[in-house]
Amino acid sequence: MSEPARSTPERLVLFTDAVAAIALTLLVLPLVETVTEDSSEHRLGELVHEHLPQVGAFVLSFAVIFRFWWSHHRVFQHVATLRPSLVAWSGLWTFGIVLMPIPTAIITAYSPSPASVAMYGGTLVLTSGSLTMLALLVYRHPEMSDDRPRATREEVLGTTTVFAAQLLATVVGATFAHTVNYWAFLLMFLTGPVERLVTSRWRRTTT
Repeated sequence: MSEPARSTPERLVLFTDAVAAIALTLLVLPLVETVTEDSSEHRLGELVHEHLPQVGAFVLSFAVIFRFWWSHHRVFQHVATLRPSLVAWSGLWTFGIVLMPIPTAIITAYSPSPASVAMYGGTLVLTSGSLTMLALLVYRHPEMSDDRPRATREEVLGTTTVFAAQLLATVVGATFAHTVNYWAFLLMFLTGPVERLVTSRWRRTTT
């Protein structure tokens, strides 16, 4: 009797790649419509200045989705066999990516408020949290890697620090919505020093 075929991750990875690509495309469509509708009424400089918040929201969300996608890609480099729990957490991650264009559209249409910042940040926390659980699951179950390289605790640390930064940014941004607001989410791009500090301490304790 032959052994049952393994559930390999290739189709799941292709699906999540496609979802991320579509989400990035949806981010830019409002800008395309804005340029098309207003090009005859404004000069280029005036057009950019008038829609600067929309441009800023696009750049921020593009950078966030790209980083989430790349981290998801790195996690699945270690996966040779799927588990239901892995598929479930990846599905939740995908849900967060699909949602991103909606809060992005909201923060460009309305002035910063605790509700709008919390909605945007909540989507980031959902996505980064599910990504952290993915990384932790793969790290704790090396049998899923089979003949692929094993996940490291440094990779788990990377996703965890981003999750913590997004959670902190959401709280700070929503609390100080009229001053700090969405600038708080730039914290996710400053997690490198924290990761290096923790990693250096790990190395000292093992030597």
